[in-house]
Amino acid sequence: MNRRRIAIGVSSVSGLAVVAAGAMSMFGAGGSANAVDLHAAPVAAVSDAAAATARAATAQADTVVTVASPAVPAQGKTPAAAAQNLSMHGSGQFDFGKRIGSLDLTMPSGALNEVMTPSTLYVRRAAAAATATAAAVPASAWSQTPTAQVSDGDLISGGATDPSLVFAMLGGVQSGVREVGQDTVRGVPVVHYQGTLDLGQAAAALAGPASAKSTNSADAVADKQALTNASQAFTTTKVPFDAYLDAQGRVRRFVATFAFMENTATKAIAQVTSATELYGFGTPVAVATPSVPPPAPKTAPKTAPKTAPKASESTPGHRATTPSAHPTSPTSSHK
Repeated sequence: MNRRRIAIGVSSVSGLAVVAAGAMSMFGAGGSANAVDLHAAPVAAVSDAAAATARAATAQADTVVTVASPAVPAQGKTPAAAAQNLSMHGSGQFDFGKRIGSLDLTMPSGALNEVMTPSTLYVRRAAAAATATAAAVPASAWSQTPTAQVSDGDLISGGATDPSLVFAMLGGVQSGVREVGQDTVRGVPVVHYQGTLDLGQAAAALAGPASAKSTNSADAVADKQALTNASQAFTTTKVPFDAYLDAQGRVRRFVATFAFMENTATKAIAQVTSATELYGFGTPVAVATPSVPPPAPKTAPKTAPKTAPKASESTPGHRATTPSAHPTSPTSSHK
């Protein structure tokens, strides 16, 4: 199967690169706590977590995407490349009912603002405050990219995984999920599950175009396309995951690992870990769809103005006494 090229950190949109840290180190360590018992089999508990979390309506979010690229040996005139870990951290808010969220993404090389919807990713370069060596830089204009046109459906390309896509992925949870044990996330007791999901199965579980008669159905169609793209972009449709659920069965932390071919010549496989942490359920969220400037109109090519013919050239019954200019002679209007 042909795999699509993936640009991590919306580099194709912003020109900014993702830079290094461990996915879980951004969130801090958990610990033992009062036991959480969801009274459900592990597969059922994880599968039901999508609906349980969506019922909270809103949440704050912290995200980290880390890319681990393997070392590449020298080939001919191409020098060897050392292994490297690159990552970006985001914080923001999501409205699960309206299916919209915003993230502020930070990295050593710059910062981005993003607004995520099922069908569109909006991105702009964030404003930068003045420093001792540089003047303040205003935020750039918003740009937009249809998620259907992103190679992985914007599952990780935007530098974060939209929580609503996390919920959609849970439709592909496979048998064999196991309970790892008790933990805490931001001081909240959780139960930790570990298993594998299938992107293709998750996509198949969503509604198709024939049912896109409402906003929710249209969102499901967008999610289906996103997961279909993702299933074709990575080296496998199988995705290992860790899910941390609270006593209400809601996702408090979700970590998934993807693999894609980074270099077709060397067959180098990069591992991408996407970690999403949700908290502050039910807090007010205000996110608006950005206004995107229309594309600049195309300028029509200039042509020579038509001028009235001279009487000596066009008066019926009279022969011209002086030669007229050739109609295709270059003029300033043709340059």
